[in-house]
Amino acid sequence: MASEVVDLGGDELWKFEAENDVEMEAPKKSVRISVSLIAKRNLPAGITKESDKLVAALMKLTHLRLDRENIGEIDNLECLGPITNIYLQQNQIKKIENLECLPKIRFLCLAGNQISKVENLQHLTGLGFLDLSENRIDEVNPEELPKSLVILTLNGNPCTERSDYRKQLIQVLPKLQQLDGQQVTRQEKMEAGLEVSDDEDDEGLEDDDDDDKDDDDEETDAVEGKGMFHDVTCGIVERSHERVKDVLRQHKDHMTELEEVRSQSALTMAATPRLSSRMSERADAD
Repeated sequence: MASEVVDLGGDELWKFEAENDVEMEAPKKSVRISVSLIAKRNLPAGITKESDKLVAALMKLTHLRLDRENIGEIDNLECLGPITNIYLQQNQIKKIENLECLPKIRFLCLAGNQISKVENLQHLTGLGFLDLSENRIDEVNPEELPKSLVILTLNGNPCTERSDYRKQLIQVLPKLQQLDGQQVTRQEKMEAGLEVSDDEDDEGLEDDDDDDKDDDDEETDAVEGKGMFHDVTCGIVERSHERVKDVLRQHKDHMTELEEVRSQSALTMAATPRLSSRMSERADAD
């Protein structure tokens, strides 16, 4: 049986992986976020055995990676320090909540969950990157989104099918530069009724925050960190591509081995009658 390799675009990766996870593994009971789970995924193994070092390490942690852990609820994050990046994609999360204890978040990935409503994000005033793709969001209330957003992704949600969806978001998110992988153009800004400076072009918007040069570093990073967000996004997509390729490669190798076993078995079965006949002939001769 030949193995067909399908080249998937970035927008289809989350869906592809989610569907294949369902096919390959039986449904599991959702788990809760715990200190032990956080330490297991984000800290060196030796630290978990020493409580004092564990607490100190958690308080210094800036990037929290808890993707693909079957998590059902965002909770128990009070033990963490200055977290700026959170990766919670491909879990079973149904609600955005309990993030008020991490006010310095700039990067939040919740793709591939079961979220149906955008909420509890307004207090994240430094949030620059938000990925909610491949969820169950029927409608987005733009007022629930922080005005600091630079990159927003909602691909794979029913809300993106609304005719005024893109215009509504651009109207209320003045710093938005990329929506669902497409640059927000000068023309779109103008059609949304926003003021546009002469130095902005249709290729994409430049940052216009000269008056905010003295703002706190975390807030400035959310606006001026477009390059960083782009690099991280590309990294996630590239790693997903590699995982898909590895699965397909392993499947192809397995099918090749199976074909070899079948061929050897067929040869053995074909040789058996001839061997039996020769043994009978020798017995008669004796």
